[in-house]
Amino acid sequence: MKQIGTVIESADVVRESAPEPPPPETNDDPATAPAAPTVGPVNPLDLPAEQFRAGLDRRGHNRRALLEWIREALVEAVDYGRIPTKRGPSKPSLWKPGAEKICGMLGVTVHLPTLHEYEQAALQGVQLQHVILRCELHDSAGRVVANGVGARSLKQDGGDLNKTLKMAAKSAHIDATLRMAGLSEVFTQDLEDMQAAGNAPGSGSPSRAQPNEKPAPSQPQTITQAQHKALEARIRELGLDRDRVKSWVQRAWGVEHLNELPAHRLKELRQRMDRWAQQHSGSGEESAS
Repeated sequence: MKQIGTVIESADVVRESAPEPPPPETNDDPATAPAAPTVGPVNPLDLPAEQFRAGLDRRGHNRRALLEWIREALVEAVDYGRIPTKRGPSKPSLWKPGAEKICGMLGVTVHLPTLHEYEQAALQGVQLQHVILRCELHDSAGRVVANGVGARSLKQDGGDLNKTLKMAAKSAHIDATLRMAGLSEVFTQDLEDMQAAGNAPGSGSPSRAQPNEKPAPSQPQTITQAQHKALEARIRELGLDRDRVKSWVQRAWGVEHLNELPAHRLKELRQRMDRWAQQHSGSGEESAS
């Protein structure tokens, strides 16, 4: 015990005899003193009124520009689609090509951080029943600007894991795109996902109401008998192949027969028919083939 006490007393002597460290230098000159770090408001509502209002105006203007670009650049039956229902055509459904166009225009890239986990599980022989993938959209600086989730059961694809991964990745990509651009009021979920979940129109399952979805109008959704007769006469007058026109309508709008054409599509179809009649060949983007 005496030896331990001696060590402690020696240590106390060393501490007492050690010189005190010099005090930190201070800069009292406000012109050269470093600026203190500023901390911005955590809640956007705490921003100065003018700054907050300017941000809303800028985002509102940019959103209107984005929606205008979407209406002009995205092609129905290629980038998005609809299906006919008893109340008329369904709400537009964003497809993978459309999501890729939107992400490309906004300069973001797609990342699937959890995909490798399923790849490793497959290599190790793990029996999977479901796949849940997360999609991250990164800007040019590598920051995550949006997240999305896609889920798929292997039973839906007959146990084909590769197909299930692709479908889940596609759903996650579309979900992240809708979240990033706030497009849920414009597009609904992918139609293939709706049908896989048993929520396709006519399946008997209740469908969820979409935000801001307007009630079905009371007027008839399809063209009248007189409009149908006029349409048939116009096809003959222009010398168009009726079967090719009908086939195009089926692929573009999911309408089985011309007399079931939605009324709001009649004007567009007549305009397309006029353009087709003016073409010298049966091929090309505007062709009814």
